[in-house]
Amino acid sequence: MPQRAPQRAPIGRRPVLGLLGALLASSLLPAAALPALAGSAPATPGFDETAVGYILFDPVGGQVVDARAADTLFIPASVAKIPTVAAALALLGPDHRFTTRLFGSAAPLDGILRGDLILQGGGDPALATEGLAQLVDMLRAAGLRQVQGRFLYDCGLLPELGEIDAGQPWAAAYNTGIGALSLNYNRALLAWRRGADGRPVPEVLSVASAGRLPLDSVAALPMTAGGPFALLPDGADRWRVALPGGADPRPVWVPVARPGLATATLFRRMAADAGLALPPPLAGRAPGNAVPLAALDSLPLSELARGLLRHSNNLSAEVIGLAAARRLDPATAAGSGPATLERSAALLQGWLTRQPLEGANWRRLRLANHSGLGTGSRATPRQMAALLRAGGPALWDLLPGEEDGKVLPPGVRAKSGTLAYVKGVAGLLTAASGRRLGFVLFISDPGRRAALDAALDRRVTATPPEARAWAAGARALQTRILERWITTY
Repeated sequence: MPQRAPQRAPIGRRPVLGLLGALLASSLLPAAALPALAGSAPATPGFDETAVGYILFDPVGGQVVDARAADTLFIPASVAKIPTVAAALALLGPDHRFTTRLFGSAAPLDGILRGDLILQGGGDPALATEGLAQLVDMLRAAGLRQVQGRFLYDCGLLPELGEIDAGQPWAAAYNTGIGALSLNYNRALLAWRRGADGRPVPEVLSVASAGRLPLDSVAALPMTAGGPFALLPDGADRWRVALPGGADPRPVWVPVARPGLATATLFRRMAADAGLALPPPLAGRAPGNAVPLAALDSLPLSELARGLLRHSNNLSAEVIGLAAARRLDPATAAGSGPATLERSAALLQGWLTRQPLEGANWRRLRLANHSGLGTGSRATPRQMAALLRAGGPALWDLLPGEEDGKVLPPGVRAKSGTLAYVKGVAGLLTAASGRRLGFVLFISDPGRRAALDAALDRRVTATPPEARAWAAGARALQTRILERWITTY
């Protein structure tokens, strides 16, 4: 039997899509009137609040309390993580755990594995350096001293993709590679150390609570020519950096495009530190007759989803969404799954919209991925309200509030989303009367967002100053609308 890391006590299972038949029967009725935003003059010069849509509703019965442009399409940004979590909780279950495994192509004998060692990813989005250390300790406890074959890493459970959205800057640390074998949220710290001659030398580190370790699968090389950009890609996980002058340079986060290789590379380093020498890692698959050696379980999905909604981690959303969609894909039986995020998101969207949600109108709804990163997704406030209600208490109880460090009025628990010229928030609030209401609120400037996309330069990571000013106005307007609902209803 393989050694296995201890599990936490399971969290009780709750119904996720238990609104069969009557769900949204009344919440999708047209609003009688779209009230003006009384007292909501722009807080920032140049901020245009005309592109505002919202719906305020009873989360149980579905009755609409207040609405404006509730059937207008908006870019949902990270609010799109709500349907991802709702579907995953239903399809996988809140107690589901993702397991990272170690196999041997043969059984070790007298501490020697006369075959291959295989590190297999199970889709754990929160796997960290500490988890790899546990796996190394399990091998040591089992008495493994030598591996005579290859060291393979198996990412076959999910597709491995180099980035989430091609419309983001190359160096955006939130636009990471994704796959079944991830580590430390698939980002690395590009830092500087002093060389023997006293000059700064770039180095790449994998960072976790356990500390910082060199990440040999990611390279940082001096830039051959100067220019306005201090950091540019030179192939997958190769960065060209401009040598700094003067003061000590600040470290920066960069995305990891090949997470499986990065995880295996760090595991090899940690195994060597523990006295187990391994050859350089190679991509491969565990054979059907592989011998289990060790296994590490993730936290329950409910806890992973809570962290995902609180920190809005894109990697977690994509991996969890891919795993949920895999349950729906016919190719799963053949050992494959959705090859793109768009296909995977379409599978979840199709499943969600086939649920018996009476009166739901899903026309033009589009979820381009599982995280909401980018501008490909579209949803109306009324559609997102349906998806929020579909999640039920299992989802609602995971939404973050002000106690989680969110800038939200007291009594509001919600998932927010932000892109340049895009602002959204959806969740539940408790009004001054004690009434609990659900809400979806979107604010956008479609013209300026489209112009920004048309002028995309992937070398540029900074948000334009005018977009930051717009975001300040949108946040102020969002707060005023939420506070008006709290005091009025």
